[in-house]
Amino acid sequence: MRTLLCPTPETTRAAGRSLGARLQPGMVILLHGDLGAGKTTFAQGLAEGYGIGDRVTSPSFALINEYRTGDRHMVHFDPYRLEYAAAMHDIGWLDYVGGDALMVIEWPERLGDSVPIPYLRVRITASDDGTRSLELTSDPPDFVRTYEEAWP
Repeated sequence: MRTLLCPTPETTRAAGRSLGARLQPGMVILLHGDLGAGKTTFAQGLAEGYGIGDRVTSPSFALINEYRTGDRHMVHFDPYRLEYAAAMHDIGWLDYVGGDALMVIEWPERLGDSVPIPYLRVRITASDDGTRSLELTSDPPDFVRTYEEAWP
C-alpha cells in the first residue's frame, strides 16, 4: 500500500497523471471516495498521463463516458446512480471487460462482485482543510508493487 497527501486539486490531478503514465491498455482502476473527494479530478489526471487528449468529465448522469486519442482508449464508469449492480450489466459495461480500454470505475462498490481482477484501487479521503489522502492498493495484493513508484 502506498499513500500520498495532495494539498490541492492540482496535486491530486498530478498524482493521477503520474499513475496514468504507467498504465497499460485493459487495466482496471477503481476510485473510491465520498462525494466531492476528488475522484473525477484524479481521473482527469489519469487520462492525461495515459495519453487521452479529450476533456474528461464526470459520468454521473451518463453512467459511461468513452474517450479515444490515437491508439489510447479509456472508459470511465460511474454507477453511483444505479439502484442495483445488475443494472450495469443491462447497460453493457461487461462488453468493455477484457478489452483494450483502460477502465476507470468510480463508486465500484455499486458493482458488487462484478469488479474485474486484477485491479488497482485508489481510495481518496478529503480532510476539512482540503487535503486529499490517496491510498493505492490492488487485488491481487502484490499487483500494486509495479505501480507504487508512481507516487514519491
